[in-house]
Amino acid sequence: MTETSFASMPVWIDDSHIDPAWIKEKLPDLQHVSKCAVIDISNDRRRGEKVREGTTLLLTLTSLMGEHGKSTTMVAKQVAPSGLQLSCKLGLAREAMFYNKLAPKVRVSSLDESCIPKIYYSHGDMSNGSKIVFMEDLSSRYIDSGIIFGPGNPNNWSRDLESQIADAYHTVSSIPTSFEVANQTFLAIAKVHATFWRDNELLQEEYHWLRGSSWISGKGEDTWWASQKMLQSMCEKYLEREKKREDEVESIEWDPLLRDIVEKAMNGISWESHLKRLNVDSHFCLVHGDFWPGNVMIEKDETRTTAPSSTTSVRGVRDLRLLDWEMVGEYLF
Repeated sequence: MTETSFASMPVWIDDSHIDPAWIKEKLPDLQHVSKCAVIDISNDRRRGEKVREGTTLLLTLTSLMGEHGKSTTMVAKQVAPSGLQLSCKLGLAREAMFYNKLAPKVRVSSLDESCIPKIYYSHGDMSNGSKIVFMEDLSSRYIDSGIIFGPGNPNNWSRDLESQIADAYHTVSSIPTSFEVANQTFLAIAKVHATFWRDNELLQEEYHWLRGSSWISGKGEDTWWASQKMLQSMCEKYLEREKKREDEVESIEWDPLLRDIVEKAMNGISWESHLKRLNVDSHFCLVHGDFWPGNVMIEKDETRTTAPSSTTSVRGVRDLRLLDWEMVGEYLF
């Protein structure tokens, strides 16, 4: 038995190629793969010094079948060596465990279609923070739904929105509105919540890796406080910068009511108040933990798979894919 038979994480033959033997072992349907070339498609903050150290990788797998070769692409999401400590602290490996254990239950349409990208291989280790996920390449069929929300979305400030939208939607009439995208996203979120609403199975030890799993049982005060203090620290740093009248902070205009809500929430954080919410009538369910437009991919113009119906907009319901389940957990409502 070779060493690769025991390796859960990819075996690299150089800085930009994964060993085909490892691919064949972990992905049984790809027994004819002869080459796996990799490029780093991570954003600037997460790009590695070497390709193999990036957090998001594009794989091109070449298979030899008869006299002809065939190539297919996948996306790999991993924790780079430099990020293992933070991953271990935040429990980011839970995403891989979610794909293996719970993702098959998530459905968002009456056709029983999954809203999760197809996962070819997934492994995570909460003890050391390591994670690797091989998933379908969505780039040809889907686009980041955030571009539909226009220049008001801070994540769009450096994007060429006009060009990206034109590439995805060939006619103006086919471009979904921000309301349509938001509405469809919220419906998908609601169906995810409904799937696991007060699901007592989630309270079992088998799912201890879910974020907040101990908190809803009145345990884990230390980790609960660590999470809350992270938020409080971010708020305190912002307020300090605001007092110093730093330029980027001064440019933010707060709605007075929203400001009051945030400040009251920050000031009201306590373990005691959390415990008071725990009772036999408490409502809990599994939640994504990081739903925002960048984690929702919406189908492009030419790939519509769901026909319009009388219960949807004129343009119909578009297919969605929900990404990045690193913060998936159990929370009270």
